[in-house]
Amino acid sequence: METVVKTDTSVLKGVPKVAIIGAGVSGLISARHLKDIAHIKVYESKQDIGGCWLSTEESERNHPDLDSNAYYKLYGNLHSSLYHNLLTNIPKECMTWKDHYHHEDTPYIMPSETFLEYIREYVDKFELAQFIEFNRTVTSLRRMEETEENSRKFKIEHVHTNTKEESEVVEEYFDYVMVCNGHFSTPKIPDFKGKDNFKGFQMHMHELRKMEPEDFDDKNVLIVGSCFSAHDLVINMLFREDTKDLVHPKKIFITSRSTTLLAKSEDYKDIQDQNLLEIKSGNIAEIKGHSVIFGDDSEEQIDTIIYATGYKYSFPFIDPEQKIVEFDSKGTNGSYFGPLYKKMFCINEPNIFFIGVVERILIIHSTYERQILLAKEVIQGKIKLPSKQEMLDDLASEIENHEKYGKDLSYFYRFNPAGYTYADYNKDLEALTSMEIDTTNYSALKPANEARSELMKAGNEVQIKNIDYSEYLDGIEFKPTSSTF
Repeated sequence: METVVKTDTSVLKGVPKVAIIGAGVSGLISARHLKDIAHIKVYESKQDIGGCWLSTEESERNHPDLDSNAYYKLYGNLHSSLYHNLLTNIPKECMTWKDHYHHEDTPYIMPSETFLEYIREYVDKFELAQFIEFNRTVTSLRRMEETEENSRKFKIEHVHTNTKEESEVVEEYFDYVMVCNGHFSTPKIPDFKGKDNFKGFQMHMHELRKMEPEDFDDKNVLIVGSCFSAHDLVINMLFREDTKDLVHPKKIFITSRSTTLLAKSEDYKDIQDQNLLEIKSGNIAEIKGHSVIFGDDSEEQIDTIIYATGYKYSFPFIDPEQKIVEFDSKGTNGSYFGPLYKKMFCINEPNIFFIGVVERILIIHSTYERQILLAKEVIQGKIKLPSKQEMLDDLASEIENHEKYGKDLSYFYRFNPAGYTYADYNKDLEALTSMEIDTTNYSALKPANEARSELMKAGNEVQIKNIDYSEYLDGIEFKPTSSTF
């Protein structure tokens, strides 16, 4: 491949140059807040904005030529994981960005298409399209030594996602990098004994676009996993009026590392009594042909296995030899990397910011936006990060506290209702900022969050989908602005 080096003669001396990797939620909010204080470029591997909210029929199962897709060759998977009929699982206020509000008639729980339209309106409102380079896959990020010819700190290489259309490698140089490539695209697939010899059909949720009758009708379906997408499958097949007639499984089985919440859920009692659903404890011990043996020594004949086992962090463009970040080697399967200070600042290279790697937060988009505002303040010199040793000490203390609650590092970026909560994390972010704190908007969501949390603790995911948020949020003006943190 030919290498082309781009130099930006229009960039004023002294103006920081920032690369933003990804044009999903965190990438677009980053662009909005940084465009007026820096020269920015957003690299998006797909042909349009939206990140994980951009629907496509393409998957690894039907792509015409995976070898020509630069993203696939780099990550080992395609980007999109969005399936048909997906509904958001938090109210619209928790997916509201500063100075950009949902329409009054937008339902509290939205179809994915409605949220994508909200994203498009945001891009138009803040004129962000001009900063985005579409169909560009970032393949390399390296720290550079400063020279007379180049004072920028990082070299980024990127290529056209479809290498058949264009084969050249483009090099560009930056002072800061916002890593916003998301964490819902590289599937985490457990390795069970005999898995590769399963005689039926198996797939990860990442590959699912719509439930096809040939894969589900009159089949014994095993769902591996017990988090959001696993519940979505059960709800779509057995509860939702607009989707439950799309396929007709013979019986659904669910297993996971832990089935405690599933076992005590009130939501599934009736369908268990009707023999439509059975919870199998102990996960999968072994697969033999169509036979699946579980950890409780029971055995079932299974036709279709769906892995609703989540996703792992993946940054294959970061040069591993420079050890900017490293992945944990203690069996977390891509669920922990670091070292990061406050779950966002790269300790080994503080000019790199990892936005949106935290999970399980009700006010999730507001938390992403607060991370971005902190990164902006660092770039502007309004706040100064602690020394490297101080950040490492803080991280060590955070990990020690995390492990006190019996959680291994695979749960580090998820918040623990019994330990370090997302509210605690937001307070820590507030302690860093030089901005005035927003004391009204986010606190208004507390009653709705408490109601949702109680249902989560009880394992009642169907009831969560049916919460009447109007009881908690009607009449509340929720309009966070960029003038406060």
